[in-house]
Amino acid sequence: MKKIAIYGGSFDPPHKGHKLLAENLARVCGAEKVIIIPTALSPFKNSSSATAEDRLNMCKLFFKESLFSISDIEIKRGGKSYTVDTLMQMKAEYPNAELFLFMGDDMLLSFDKWYKHEEILKLATIVCACRTENLEELDNMKEFVKNVLKAEDRVIICESVPFEISSTEIRSSLKTGGNIGLSEDVYGYISSRGLYQ
Repeated sequence: MKKIAIYGGSFDPPHKGHKLLAENLARVCGAEKVIIIPTALSPFKNSSSATAEDRLNMCKLFFKESLFSISDIEIKRGGKSYTVDTLMQMKAEYPNAELFLFMGDDMLLSFDKWYKHEEILKLATIVCACRTENLEELDNMKEFVKNVLKAEDRVIICESVPFEISSTEIRSSLKTGGNIGLSEDVYGYISSRGLYQ
């Protein structure tokens, strides 16, 4: 059975931390393909700094390796993106595949507040990154999965090498002409489009 991973996010902009996380998590669960899905509008954020089209184009420039493919299903759907809808669509597209859902530690610890989170756990196995140097955080995650989600068989916690930079810091460095954590292609695209100014 083919193993396919879904990695959604605002990717505003996509940076080296996103790729490092995706490659690490793919190794852990043995995913043969990672589908990168930029959100139209995240239920957790009010707006993004770049348009959906710009974020999609940047993902295409950035995730070039054969492991990745880029999907615009959430952008086409429009409105707020709910993971359960995306997974149902992916299940229909890949009926014989085993699905995995990638996320960072911050997302896992609020997962019980997600729309139809029990349904998500039936559709996909969650593969979540934990920053290795924080053992307390690792324990919190394991406890949360066991006691709150009651889904130890549906969640894989992966100790990952942290990439200590956020999209917020990257956007702020771009305002002063800096380039931290971005590939040359993405930086060139941002400059040519005058984004994050």
